[in-house]
Parts: sequence; C-alpha cells; structure tokens
Amino acid sequence: MARRTVTVRRPRDIGDAIRVAREARGMSQEELAEANAYDRFYLNRLEAGRTTVYITRLLRTLKSLGITLSVTFDDGRPGDGRGGSDG
Repeated sequence: MARRTVTVRRPRDIGDAIRVAREARGMSQEELAEANAYDRFYLNRLEAGRTTVYITRLLRTLKSLGITLSVTFDDGRPGDGRGGSDG
C-alpha cells in the first residue's frame, strides 16, 4: 500500500484518513470497532470528526490499520525546515 501524508488541521482530517484506510482494507466500521474493543458508533463519530478523541483509542485504531502517526512541531525559529546547525 502506498504511503500518504495527511496534514491534520481539524478532527475530520484524521477521520477521513481512517475511513480511507479502513475501506482500502475492505473493513466495515463494525469490524474495525470490534477489533479495537469499542462500538461502531464511536468509530462513526471518529470518522466524521464529531467526537472527543481518546488518544489511546486513536492510536489503537491507527495501529490496527497500519497507520503511523507523526507529529511535527514548529519551534518558532526561522529555517529551511531541514534541521541542521544555525551557523
């Protein structure tokens, strides 16, 4: 499966990524929810971006879909975005 980067600006962006990955694997919401020990209604709200996301549940869901979550923080310093020294 191809790698894809999703910029998250709102809860719905995470939900869309989960839905796309779930559908690509041919899984129903019910199957994915059962595999992660919660109900389909929670997953439905998660995919719609309408629920408070419990980080543990989110990470468990992403792991079961083979999705790696990466977070990049802007430290406020000017630069080219590649790291390295300031000198």
